[in-house]
Amino acid sequence: MIINNEEHKSRSWKVDEIATDFDLWDVWEVPIIANNSPTENFRTFFNLMSKAFLNLHSKKDVTGMLFKLRKWLSKIIPMDKNVNTLPIPGCLEISVRNRLSDHDLASDQSGNQHADSHSGMEFQTIYLFENESLLELSNNTTHALLHTGWIKKNNKNYTATLAIYVKPRGSLGRVYLKLIEPFRRFIVYPTMMKILKTTWHQHIAAKREHLKKGD
Repeated sequence: MIINNEEHKSRSWKVDEIATDFDLWDVWEVPIIANNSPTENFRTFFNLMSKAFLNLHSKKDVTGMLFKLRKWLSKIIPMDKNVNTLPIPGCLEISVRNRLSDHDLASDQSGNQHADSHSGMEFQTIYLFENESLLELSNNTTHALLHTGWIKKNNKNYTATLAIYVKPRGSLGRVYLKLIEPFRRFIVYPTMMKILKTTWHQHIAAKREHLKKGD
């Protein structure tokens, strides 16, 4: 479900410190519950999320068709001619990673991972901390950031949030963002939530089965 943008920003995430020139589109709460144990912590979720993203492209439904349509359009309109090589709109920096402090870089656990290198949609991992991560993708239409946070759901459980930050690249970018708004809000991200929920439940079931066999 979508949660309030101000509630998200009140948690003082690193992304809101280094990406003040980006617009926060919306924030989604992932429908999972975790106990924050070594096998149910943020690092576990991040790794599962990276694998789950690949399923979005391979799904044989409306979401999969949208990605195939975008790939076809990119052959006509130069949307993906320059992937992760153009400066941030209005800046000289290529990546928001250049805005991290030496302390941030020392705390980064990502090891230069990539969330998804499928079909040219190459999300770069900017940082991976104990309770948040940031992915980045830029092309000829937009410079986008995907933030994942790990928050307390109640006194003892945790869940994850996904926040989308964007910065359009000129008039083409602004038109593109307007066109994809209903598709991403009502099709792509709800599908993403379902995939993440299923992937997480499969992980929990596998963990329980492993413990059962160990007994």
